[in-house]
Amino acid sequence: MTQSHAIPTVSATATSTKAMPLLETINSEITAESFKIPISKVEPRANIEKASLPFEEIPGPMILKLWEKYWKYVPLLGTQLFCSLLISRLTQGRLSWNRNVTPIKFLFDEYGCIVRINGPLVNDIVMIHRPEHIAEVFKQESKLPIRSGIDILQHYRLNHHKYRSAGAFSLQSSEWLEVKKKVDQPFHEITSDYIEKLDSVCDELINRIHNIRNRQDEVPTNFHRELTAWGMECFYVTMFNKHLGFLDSTSKSTSEATKIINALITAHTYMSRCETGFQVWRFFETPFAKKLYAACDVLDEIIGKYIRQAQTKLQTSSKQEKSTIEKRNLSLLEKMIIQHIDPNDISILLMDMIILGVQAIINCEAFLLYFLAKNPRIQKRLYNEIISISPKIKYTLTKESLENMPYLKACIKESLRLRPAFPYLTRLLPSAISLHGYTIPKGTFVIMANQITSQREEHFEDPEKYQPERWLNFDEYAYNNYQEYSCLPFGYGVRSCLGKSMAETQMMLLTAKLVREFTIEYDYAEIRSRFLMINVPNRPLRFRFVNRS
Repeated sequence: MTQSHAIPTVSATATSTKAMPLLETINSEITAESFKIPISKVEPRANIEKASLPFEEIPGPMILKLWEKYWKYVPLLGTQLFCSLLISRLTQGRLSWNRNVTPIKFLFDEYGCIVRINGPLVNDIVMIHRPEHIAEVFKQESKLPIRSGIDILQHYRLNHHKYRSAGAFSLQSSEWLEVKKKVDQPFHEITSDYIEKLDSVCDELINRIHNIRNRQDEVPTNFHRELTAWGMECFYVTMFNKHLGFLDSTSKSTSEATKIINALITAHTYMSRCETGFQVWRFFETPFAKKLYAACDVLDEIIGKYIRQAQTKLQTSSKQEKSTIEKRNLSLLEKMIIQHIDPNDISILLMDMIILGVQAIINCEAFLLYFLAKNPRIQKRLYNEIISISPKIKYTLTKESLENMPYLKACIKESLRLRPAFPYLTRLLPSAISLHGYTIPKGTFVIMANQITSQREEHFEDPEKYQPERWLNFDEYAYNNYQEYSCLPFGYGVRSCLGKSMAETQMMLLTAKLVREFTIEYDYAEIRSRFLMINVPNRPLRFRFVNRS
C-alpha cells in the first residue's frame, strides 16, 4: 500500500475519536471591503464579485512571522512543518508530540479553516481541511503533480547508498509518471492472481492465534508483531511468489524472516524519529540515522538477492518459455523486471512498499479489528453476511465471494475514514488558485488534512462514531459536488495509492476469515492513534479471539 497519493512528512495527526469543533475565523476586512463602481454603468449588487484577499492576510501564528527572518540560521527542516521544541513554544505547552490533540488541529481551531505558516524553506505553507478547498487543489493540478517525500529516505539513497535516484515514491513529474505506467498493470494483475495464496496466509495467522492465546482467549500484548508477520508473508507471496514462514513459531532468531521483521520495525521507528525535529543528520550521521541506515541496509541486501534470482530465472528461460512468459504465473517482481524497470528503481520501490506499504496495511487492519471488537452489533451483522457467502470455515474465499460482501467493504471504508493510514495529503501548487477568498500563489506547499476532513459533521452524521451503514447508502450523503473529497484514505488523482486494490483485498480476506472463525472482543482502554509517519495504535492490541460455537 505504498502511498503514492501523498505521504506527507508532517508529524501530526488528528486522532481523537471525539470530534472537536472546527473554528472558522472571519476576516474583519471582508465586511469592510469597498468596491469601485464604474461611472459609465452601475452593476447590480448581486453580480459584483469581491476582490480576492492577498495571500499575506491568511491568518496564522504570529510567532512564526516574527521568526521567519531567523530560519536561515536554523538547520534545514526539509518538508517538516515543525519540530517538537517549536510546537512547545507555539502552544505554550498545551500540546505534546504525537498525542491525541495535534498541532495542526490546534491551528485550525485557533485560526480557522485555512492557515498560513511562514515558510522555513523557500515557500510558505498553507493548511486546509474543507472538502471544497481540497477539491480546488485537485481540480487545478497538472498531469504531473508534485507532493512531499520522506527526506531521510531520500538522503539515505542519494548520499549514503549513492543511488541515481531517491526512488519511485520520491520521484516527481515525468519520472514518476514513467514508473507508474510500468507498475500499474502488474499491480492490477497480481491482486486477482494471488487471492488463493493470500487466503492461505490468513489461515496461517488464524492457526497462530489458536497457539498464542491464553486461557482467557486473549492474545499477547505483542500481537502487533504477529500482524506484521502476516503483512510480510503476504508481501513475499505477491512479490516473490514465495512462502518464507514469518508466522512459523519455530523460526530461529537468525532466520531471514526474523531479520526482516526486526529491520522493518527498526526502520519504521527511526524513520519517524529522524523526520520529526531538526534534521541534523543532513550534516552528520546521528545515532538515529545510523540505526535507520543499518535497518535499510538489511532490507536492501535481501531485496537485492531476490532481484538477482528473478533476473537469473528469466534470463535462463528457454525461447519457448519466453514466448509464453506473460501467460505463466509470474510473481510481481518478475512482472516488473519484464517491464524493463531499472533494478535499482525496483529495489527502492520494494523497500518503500515494505517500510510504508506493509506498515500501512497492518495498522489499518489493527484499527479495523478494534472497531469491530468495540461494536458487537456491527460484528454480528458482518458475520451473518460472511457465512451467507462462505458458510464453511475451511471454505477458501475467492474474488467473487469478496465482491458479494458489501457490508465488509463498508466496515473497511468506515475504519479508513476514522483512521486513514496517512492523515495528510500534500501538493505543490503548479498555478495560483483562490481558496476561501484568498489568492494562493503558484509554488505554495499545501497540506490537506484529510483525516479532519472525513470527520466533518456536515458530511457525516455523528462523524466520530463507527457506522459502516452510512456507506451502504452513500448516495444519500452526496448532496453536493464536494462529497467525493470528504474521505480520501488512498489519496486522489494521478498520485493516488498504487497498492489500493492489494491493500483492500488483503484486509477483506483477513477480516472475513477472522470474523468467521472468532468473536473478537476488546476489554481495555480506548485505542487511539499516534502518528509515526503512519497512523499507529497507541496501545497494545489485547484482543480476545473467542471460538464461535
